[in-house]
Amino acid sequence: MPATMATVRARRTRGSRAAGRDPEVQWMLAVKRDEPGAFDRLVSLYWARVFNRFYHRLGDRQGAEDLAQEVFLRLYRYRARYLPRARFATWLYHITQNVLRNALRSRRRHACVKLSVFGESEKDCVPEALLSFEGSPSRPLERAEAAILVRSAVNDLMERQRLALELYQFHDWSYLEIAARMHMSPKAAKSLLYRARTQLRGNLMNRLADF
Repeated sequence: MPATMATVRARRTRGSRAAGRDPEVQWMLAVKRDEPGAFDRLVSLYWARVFNRFYHRLGDRQGAEDLAQEVFLRLYRYRARYLPRARFATWLYHITQNVLRNALRSRRRHACVKLSVFGESEKDCVPEALLSFEGSPSRPLERAEAAILVRSAVNDLMERQRLALELYQFHDWSYLEIAARMHMSPKAAKSLLYRARTQLRGNLMNRLADF
């Protein structure tokens, strides 16, 4: 046991030394101190790396962007607990892996079927369980009916919500591009998209309940 504890202490010492030589650790400590610009600096340095990790595993741009946002939200939310025991990239990698594992578990629990909602786009989906109408003789018919329900739910969104959702979901525009197009801040664009997706889910569930 003493040897094991000595090994742990040695590893922590090596990790602390590596952290001390890591400039991103200093930026994270600045985030911990709530210094202006520190968090934005880390996001600009690591956003693409985190996003690409999710996109490579999921093949879903919207999902990858949402999960990358979740990683940095966690980083900021728990900044007060941060201890520089390893390189910043190592710590961020562990957060990213935890978020990815949770996302993969959720996807397995909530399998979905892609639907063509606008033209030839097939990036949206509806939970498969919602397409299992008892007594229905044909899966193609079920998908067509569900696509009509989704289209109707999208059309009922407010104009700005619908525009933001279409630009983001079906034209691959970034938050920054949508913000510029709609004359708002990137933060406001993210908020608008969140409300649009929430309202869309509500509209869809209401239609499915009446189906």
